[in-house]
Amino acid sequence: NVRGPSADPKVLRMRLSDANGSAQVQGDGELPGKVNYFIGSDPSSWRSDISTYARVRYTDVYPGVDVVYYGNQRQLEYDFVFAPQRDVAAVKLQFDGADSIEVNAEGDLVLGLADRVIRQPKPVAYQDLNGTRRKVEASYNVDAKGQVRFTVGEYDHDQTLVIDPVLVYSTYL
Repeated sequence: NVRGPSADPKVLRMRLSDANGSAQVQGDGELPGKVNYFIGSDPSSWRSDISTYARVRYTDVYPGVDVVYYGNQRQLEYDFVFAPQRDVAAVKLQFDGADSIEVNAEGDLVLGLADRVIRQPKPVAYQDLNGTRRKVEASYNVDAKGQVRFTVGEYDHDQTLVIDPVLVYSTYL
């Protein structure tokens, strides 16, 4: 939510186009702490001893593709995890509310919103093969519909591939 020049709020929403709306959601990496929610005056609606997790995984948002959300040093991160033999072209990101969408010379995705810019650095892609992380070249591609897709270089299609974009946001959000 960003305030534009006229002080009207502007909202940017990222959604996964043509994704599975029934994707299963699960906590991943249970943390040691528990939380309680004592909201309202009706004890029957209170919740206690709720587990917390380091990550949230949406399973099969596209066939064989999971999305994992987590925080990392005050940044929101989300990884696309592709099972073997899955096509990265299946993932289509739509940014509703963006006035402009482009890829700059550094390979970053630049979203114009009112008089502000929201930037996602060039994605990082990798495979963990035999205990070694192998980098895979990756980039953004904006199609004619304004949807953002990934393009990747050579990789082992018989192994899991991870694409890791990072959302860089400012105090305006």
